[in-house]
Amino acid sequence: MNIANLSGKNFSLRLRSILVCIAILLTGCSSLSAPISNSSQVLHVSVTELSQYWIVKGGALDWSILFPEQTVTSDFTANLVINSQGKIQLIDLTQQSGSFKIDEHKLDVFSRQSFIPTKNNHTNQAVSVTVEIIQNQ
Repeated sequence: MNIANLSGKNFSLRLRSILVCIAILLTGCSSLSAPISNSSQVLHVSVTELSQYWIVKGGALDWSILFPEQTVTSDFTANLVINSQGKIQLIDLTQQSGSFKIDEHKLDVFSRQSFIPTKNNHTNQAVSVTVEIIQNQ
């Protein structure tokens, strides 16, 4: 090791370069916990993963909007797309068992519920999620 290279301007320049590299590395590592995706595309997530991107404004989706006055004995699957503004853009209901009928007005009212992006969802990533609803019988 040449001691002359570790003194004066050369040492100061190398130290600054190392500190800049460490700062860049730490900044990159701190964003690893954030969801990584391209916000222009819809990302399919599980119900559990949804909480990394969006939370329901008001706490929980109100499924009773779809079935206000009838006792439903049908299980169904709901496919939701939450757009980058936190709005339900698309909802598709698939009957699993039993029977039920949903009118378009009720779907429209249900779709007015909104979501708030999480702290880590700084790009407002649009997501789709499949939810299985099992009715109490």
